[in-house]
Amino acid sequence: MTHAILILGAAMAADGRPGPALIRRARHGAALWADMPGALVVASGGGGEAAAIAAICVDAGVPEARIVQETRSRNTAENIAFSAPLLAARGIGRVTLVTDYYHLPRARLLARRAGLRVVPAAPRHGIGRPHRHAWLVLREAAALLLALSGRRRP
Repeated sequence: MTHAILILGAAMAADGRPGPALIRRARHGAALWADMPGALVVASGGGGEAAAIAAICVDAGVPEARIVQETRSRNTAENIAFSAPLLAARGIGRVTLVTDYYHLPRARLLARRAGLRVVPAAPRHGIGRPHRHAWLVLREAAALLLALSGRRRP
């Protein structure tokens, strides 16, 4: 196995259920796996995110044996930092990186810095409420600038 699908976690609802971004990412990752069933799926995210991603993927037909959970990360930098050794231990350096389109530039930068060869993959995403979309894009732009500067996001 030389390829993995790395699905980055996203916020969980206050009641512990997966939020819309997490569901969207997990479903997209599972659909990608259906086209490359030899790939390993890495579900990345602490606070129940990895388990939720794994459950959604299993429900979509990904065998549990093809899923590895990274359960310690609390942010994008940790998603990548904690997933990279799991991948390296399996001899995997090439990943399809699954996250939302507005999040891809920063996630891709961090993954490349961790030595991963990245194929970006974002699920289709309706714009939704314009102010929410604008907020997400602006937040990610600021976080990308911090990542480029080498400073950590709070």
